[in-house]
Amino acid sequence: MKKFATWSLAIAFIVFLIDWGIMGLKLLDNNYNITIEAYIGFACWIIIFASIFCRIFTNKCPYCGKLRITNGVYCSYCGKKID
Repeated sequence: MKKFATWSLAIAFIVFLIDWGIMGLKLLDNNYNITIEAYIGFACWIIIFASIFCRIFTNKCPYCGKLRITNGVYCSYCGKKID
């Protein structure tokens, strides 16, 4: 799940940057019909935030189930070694 969240975050960010560039070029050309680009950008933001929240809330200790603060070798709550 973490790999999927990481890849979806990266792809959504790249698509957002490309979309932002296209929108900027349209605005510089005095073409103010940017509705489709705005919807694509909004969808990218939703995917980006969902991926970030997925990465944050899936970082749990397999023993106690609490959210891990760090990515260290040991859980900061129960002290067990995480493989």
